[in-house]
Amino acid sequence: MIEDVQTLENVVQNLIAHYGWIVIILFVSMFFKDMVHGWIVGISVFVGNDINNDDIIYVSGRQARVVRVGMKKTIFYMTDRGTKMIVPNDRLKALVIEKRLPQNGDKDYLPKKYEYDIRDGYTKNKEKNKKK
Repeated sequence: MIEDVQTLENVVQNLIAHYGWIVIILFVSMFFKDMVHGWIVGISVFVGNDINNDDIIYVSGRQARVVRVGMKKTIFYMTDRGTKMIVPNDRLKALVIEKRLPQNGDKDYLPKKYEYDIRDGYTKNKEKNKKK
């Protein structure tokens, strides 16, 4: 009986000695997963061109100006109340954000069906329709 306990202790010690580092690495990686995810999202928002400083956007229907896009957080100035809203970059996906598209000169953003023909192109057909 005592020999079985000693043998079991030796087996457990050998397992911990050989494979204990795997358990420690798994624990540390699970602990830092959220932090690494936050960094990746922050870098993608910071480097991306979807939201830039001084953009006028609508956050859940409220007009706002982007004050600063940082690595960890984005700061909005809410124009209706004159308040500042700080949002962590990993929480931006939960917000409903609208941004106006830039003007397209005198052209409509999307051509109407009757104005566009693949053979002639957009501008030739638009000119034909204006003459009619």
